[in-house]
Amino acid sequence: MRTLSCLLTASLLLVGCASVPMAGPAADAEGKRFDPPAPGQSVLYLYRSSLLGSEVAFSLADNQQPIGALADKTWIRVEVAPGRHVITCSAPSYAPLTQTPAQAATVDITPGETRFLEVDVWPGLPLNPRCTATEVSADKGRAGVAGGNRAIASAN
Repeated sequence: MRTLSCLLTASLLLVGCASVPMAGPAADAEGKRFDPPAPGQSVLYLYRSSLLGSEVAFSLADNQQPIGALADKTWIRVEVAPGRHVITCSAPSYAPLTQTPAQAATVDITPGETRFLEVDVWPGLPLNPRCTATEVSADKGRAGVAGGNRAIASAN
């Protein structure tokens, strides 16, 4: 059993880091200016800064509409209509007979407002990573975005 455990651990270390479609340097710099949204809109920044679970990309949705995917040290900026937004994230499961439930963060956002959500790994069964989306302060969110690179958001 110990040998199997060692082999499993070694194989996980060899998997490497997940990747997602990335924006260019100009779009990355533009998003890191933290410009206000267009009139009548709001902004959500979603970022990922933890190395834990770096072999998995997390898929994100806003009110069940895909908004993109995050790998380690990546972020997405999305302009949204004001109101309630239920943000979910999910990760593929590599363990048989398990499900990967999405964890939700609900954000009520007003016109002109900018909010930040950190996407992180939630401990689960081996080979069954799960994620959470948690709202964070503007200072923590800006620091998380500044330490990463912009991923391409899904076209809505």
